[in-house]
Amino acid sequence: MVKPIRKLVTIGMAFGMMIALGAGTAQAAKKKSSIEIPKANKATFMLMPELPKDNIGGQQLGYFNLHLKTDQTKTVHIKVYNPTEHTINIYGQVNDATTNDNASVDYLGSHQNNRQLLKQPGSKLVSVSRKTELPAGATKRIAIKIKVNQPFQGTKATAVNLSANQFNQKSAVKNAYRYAIGLILNGQTVQKRDYHYLQSPSIKTRLTKDKKPAISVKLNNPDPIYLEKTQIKIKLQNQKWQFIQYATTIKNGKVAPNTSFYVDLLLGGKRLVPGTYSMTLTTRNSHYKKTLHKNVLITASQAKYINGLNAAYLRNRNWVLGGTAVILVIIGGVIVRVYRVRKRKRDLHAKNGE
Repeated sequence: MVKPIRKLVTIGMAFGMMIALGAGTAQAAKKKSSIEIPKANKATFMLMPELPKDNIGGQQLGYFNLHLKTDQTKTVHIKVYNPTEHTINIYGQVNDATTNDNASVDYLGSHQNNRQLLKQPGSKLVSVSRKTELPAGATKRIAIKIKVNQPFQGTKATAVNLSANQFNQKSAVKNAYRYAIGLILNGQTVQKRDYHYLQSPSIKTRLTKDKKPAISVKLNNPDPIYLEKTQIKIKLQNQKWQFIQYATTIKNGKVAPNTSFYVDLLLGGKRLVPGTYSMTLTTRNSHYKKTLHKNVLITASQAKYINGLNAAYLRNRNWVLGGTAVILVIIGGVIVRVYRVRKRKRDLHAKNGE
C-alpha cells in the first residue's frame, strides 16, 4: 500500500498548476529521492489528475490540456486519497482563469470575470461533483464532465477547484485546503489576422493592495489566447518637462484569455506631478509584439486618457489663453472706437440742427 501512496503523493505534489491555500500546505518532497508523507492528523487529502493519452503536452504536464470538437462529450478523472483517520468531504467547483494585476494567472476564482471579454465562459462547459465523501484511508476517482455544444475559437482556461477542511481535535481553528487543477479547453485555432491585441481602455491613480501609491494602467486581452512570456513596458513622459517621467517593466508575465487586469507604475516616493503626458505601452509575448500610444492628463489626484487635440490644447493652454485675451482686447477696443465715432457724429448732427 505504501508504494501506491508514495506515487500518488509524488505526482500530486509535482505538477505546477496545483495551488494550495490555507494556514499550511501538504508537505512536499525535500529531495527528489525522498518523499515525506504528511502525518494522518495533519493532512487533508492528496490528489492526482489522470491525464488522458491525447493530453496536449503529454501526460507529464500535470494538468488537463484538451482539444475539443463541437458536439463532443468527454470525461476525465482526478484521483483523490484520504490519508487521515477521519472521513472528509471534498467540495468541487469549476472556475474560469483570471489575470492578477501585474500579469500572473489566477485559477482559484479570486476575481470576477469581465463578461464583456469572456462572453462564453469555459466553466459553463464543465461539471464536477459538488461534494464527495471520502472515508479514512480511501481512494476515489472524481469525474469531470465536459460537453461542447457550439464551436469556439482559441482557448478557454478553467480549473477544477477541490477543497476540504483540515481535521484537528486540539484546535477549534479549521484550515481550508484548496487545490486548483488546470483544465484547458482548446477549440479552433485563432488566426493572426483575427487578433485584437492587448488594449488599454483606462488609466487611474490608486493605492495598490499593499497600500502603495501608483498610476494604474488597465489592460484588456480580448483574444481567446494565452499570452505567455509576456513583457510589458509602460512609460509616461511629461510633455513639458522631459525630466519628469514614470515607468515600469514586467519581464515574464502571463495573461489568461479574455481577461482584464492592471499594471501598476509605483510612484516610489515620487510626487505626482500634474500635467499632460505621452504614454508608450509596448507588449511582447508568445504571439505578437504591439505598441500603443496614448495621451494622459494627470491632475493632483487622478489620471485619465485624453485625445490628441485636448493634449495639444493643454500643452499650449497659456499661449491659447493669452492669445484669446489679446484678441478680445482688440475686438473690445474696436467696438469702443466705433461707438465713440458714431456718438461724435450724432452729437455733431444734433448741434447743427440736422
